[in-house]
Amino acid sequence: MSIEFVRERTFETNGLTLKAKEWGSSGSLPVIALHGWLDNAATFDRMLPFMDNLNVVALDLAGHGLSSHRSIDASYDIWMDVGEVMAVADQMGWERFALVGHSRGAIISGLIAGTFPDRVSHLVLIDGFVPTPQSGDTAARQLARAIRENNRFGASSPTFFHDFERAVQARVNGFVPLDVRAAAILAGRGVAEDPRGFYWSSDQRLKAASYTKYSTEHLKSFFLAIAARVMLIQANDSPFSPERQQSELFGWVPQMQIVQMPGSHHLHLEGQAEEVAAKVQTFLI
Repeated sequence: MSIEFVRERTFETNGLTLKAKEWGSSGSLPVIALHGWLDNAATFDRMLPFMDNLNVVALDLAGHGLSSHRSIDASYDIWMDVGEVMAVADQMGWERFALVGHSRGAIISGLIAGTFPDRVSHLVLIDGFVPTPQSGDTAARQLARAIRENNRFGASSPTFFHDFERAVQARVNGFVPLDVRAAAILAGRGVAEDPRGFYWSSDQRLKAASYTKYSTEHLKSFFLAIAARVMLIQANDSPFSPERQQSELFGWVPQMQIVQMPGSHHLHLEGQAEEVAAKVQTFLI
């Protein structure tokens, strides 16, 4: 019997309110699902109904969907999300759980699995890879860029649209193109309205550069520590592919299965949702 959407959940951590969609029933395999950059928890809406025997918390990460934006003195470096996701697991009472992440959410999931290897049983990465390593001699330039961009985006306003449909169409034609149905699903949770019109409510500072990036040696410490079973789904038609430097890091996780599938970067939310669900279901159960 396929799992169904159960309810909206609310979690409080570090002064943030994090929202989530809960699917399935308690007593089944616990899963935390993490969406990609500028997406939200609805990214799993087409995939999860094809799955069963799971209890899934699909989280709106900070700054996305219905969750709080970070305070002006905080950043959106992906390291910040690790502790917040673990706080959600703790509030659910989950000592061990699986992680399913897409894109940016996949990167965060890998970091969590390496930071808390005793807590993560399974790790599913959907068209998301390890962070690109950065050498130490670029750290000063990275910090300068991050300060400039965080100041700029922190002072900027989102783009406003005359109606909901135009907001959806903007995402269809965005940096990573989506089909209309997929964009509309994300918009249902990610588009807000005020007197100026409709707008995507994600924090503008998510578009800024990270303050810090880790070196190869830093990343090695995370990925060598992963004890979970790992599956990486790579989309054949994705505009993203692991750089040679990233691909070499896959050797740090010898238990990782790599699965090539037809589809775009959002294959789990577009026409291949059922096929992705089948692959993930077989891996998890």
